[in-house]
Amino acid sequence: MNIRIQKRNDAGSGSGWRFPVRVGSTRFRQACILIVACGLFLNPAIALSLNEETIEYPLKLACLYNFTKFVEWPAGSYRDPEASLAICIVGDDPFNPKLEGELNSRSVGGHPVEIRTLKLKDSLSACHVVFVPVAEKNQAARIVNGLKGSSTLTVGESEGFAEMGGIINLTVEGNMLHFEVNTLAAERAGLKISSKFLSMAKIVAK
Repeated sequence: MNIRIQKRNDAGSGSGWRFPVRVGSTRFRQACILIVACGLFLNPAIALSLNEETIEYPLKLACLYNFTKFVEWPAGSYRDPEASLAICIVGDDPFNPKLEGELNSRSVGGHPVEIRTLKLKDSLSACHVVFVPVAEKNQAARIVNGLKGSSTLTVGESEGFAEMGGIINLTVEGNMLHFEVNTLAAERAGLKISSKFLSMAKIVAK
């Protein structure tokens, strides 16, 4: 299944999952239903009201949540068995607060999901996932370098993010969404990424 999304001038290139589809078509409705399947919406009618210009970030948020199901964190990543899985958005948060609120009612591997919006000056090492929006691309290298030695899954959406040591990069090319994965960065962080997920991504090993 393919889903077309709004192209961003800041996005880079890559290969992996592709999502082209015409708004109003059957496949577009399937794309919205996919977001529901990712567990992002409680009400499918919300997804079906999306259009091509508004689907990009709901889809990316759905992907961000779903990534956690394909990643195994090392022992000791949680302070206790009931601790939250922290997904941190750094700087300018591009996601809808209501959708983030819905994710706060979800759980992954028995851990409740907690969406946090943090500033660049905040400590990020306690986060299980750190998302670096394209608005913070000039700070991406500093954020990635600052998280070296931690077991944090870094996710970005700007060109070169994976090459600089980010673990997963979401890029848009020709209105299609792609995944890049830096497997060496994941190994250094002690993260195990599902081979099923890796088979759908472009591998960057630097």
